[in-house]
Amino acid sequence: MQPNILFILIDGLRADQCFGVDKTADTTFLDSLISSGVYFKNTFASADGTMISLNCMLNSKFQFQTGIRAQKIILLEDNHLQTLKNSGYSINGLIPKLTSLKPITDYFQNENHTYDPGPPPETLSTGITEKILFLLNSLKNTSPWFCYLHLFDLHPIREGRKPLKIEEFQSEKFGDTLYAQTVSAIDYWLKKILDRINFDNTLLIVTSDHGERIPFKDKSSFKFEPEFNSVTSLGRSILPKSTHNLGGKVMGKLKRTIGKTKLNYSNKDLTPYQKRSRDPHFTLSLHDELLHIPFLLKGLTLPSKIISNQISTLDFFPTIFELVGIMQNNTKYSSSLVPLINNQPMTEKAIFLHTIPYEKESPLDKIGIRTSKYKYFRNSKNSKKDVHLYDLKNDPYENNNISKNNLPVIEKMEKSLRDMQNDTLELDNTLSKEEEEKISKELRKLGYIK
Repeated sequence: MQPNILFILIDGLRADQCFGVDKTADTTFLDSLISSGVYFKNTFASADGTMISLNCMLNSKFQFQTGIRAQKIILLEDNHLQTLKNSGYSINGLIPKLTSLKPITDYFQNENHTYDPGPPPETLSTGITEKILFLLNSLKNTSPWFCYLHLFDLHPIREGRKPLKIEEFQSEKFGDTLYAQTVSAIDYWLKKILDRINFDNTLLIVTSDHGERIPFKDKSSFKFEPEFNSVTSLGRSILPKSTHNLGGKVMGKLKRTIGKTKLNYSNKDLTPYQKRSRDPHFTLSLHDELLHIPFLLKGLTLPSKIISNQISTLDFFPTIFELVGIMQNNTKYSSSLVPLINNQPMTEKAIFLHTIPYEKESPLDKIGIRTSKYKYFRNSKNSKKDVHLYDLKNDPYENNNISKNNLPVIEKMEKSLRDMQNDTLELDNTLSKEEEEKISKELRKLGYIK
């Protein structure tokens, strides 16, 4: 009988916050999973946002192949959920109730498969844990099953809000930032869920869709702006109503000006990596802070192993399928990672990179390519604009853009990028006006767009 599959995606979880020298969170349980499972420490998403990343993951195709720009999940005919269904798996899950994610829920066989993404969102600490345990318990007499859990616990931080009910984790013991402390809280609740799993007949996957911006010393640019609450209140009380709108604009501009001055002063001795972390517009980026994600496999007869080869999200499901006995061939850009697990060599495949397109095609869109040695990215429409090249071996934090003095490397990376782009699929992914409005509203609500 085929084993069950529990796929847990923690939205916005950075790899360096659950494994490695930069980790400050208390992830005792995740540490135990990593030490007893297979952990790929150099896993990279191909996009800096959820929708493109999931489209790549569930279709095992890069964005340049599908042409998908729509801010929603678009599952191709041969998507991996369909493959699981065709192989006799019951498809179940619990994910945020978002229009953009609905195509996933169309495959779910369980009722009550969504939760409120907020704000404020339902999280592990506010009732999601109980829903997950109920779901997993209901699957005991169903085999084989695939269960997809999409957790939003880190998302309030992106929106500038404190996650709910994590007060007991807000100390240095659990991390040096609110983000790290929230990761500690997630670790606590994951233990309560996974302690009940029989790994003899269940394959566990823990991963993410993209990384996240974590402000240096927990201070974003907004924290440098003065509040002026008393001044604003006084102005509203003594000035005519007709002047309130203008006064608000003036005060807003003054706050931003003062904030920028204080931010620049605070940033003067910081590295580019540290400065980027405080930039609220950094979310449109192809730096590793937004691309480096965890990928853990545990269960069945898997060994305990840390693997350092560069892999992408396109490799996830081909690997899962081979482990559970579903036949699927490798493709040009995706491969089963089972050979690496079995100590066999594999040729590295370059990873295509694309910033998430906010609603419409933007002049700020960037594309690029990543190898284990170099990362190259630039403006999506102009190969000479906003060019970045990083020596990842010697500069893992991407502090030094070496594009100006390494033209031969640039030319080589650009050729590889263009060769990839010539390998495309034709796909109609246009949205109706109603769909665009719904999804745009959701994205603003969740802090993805302004």
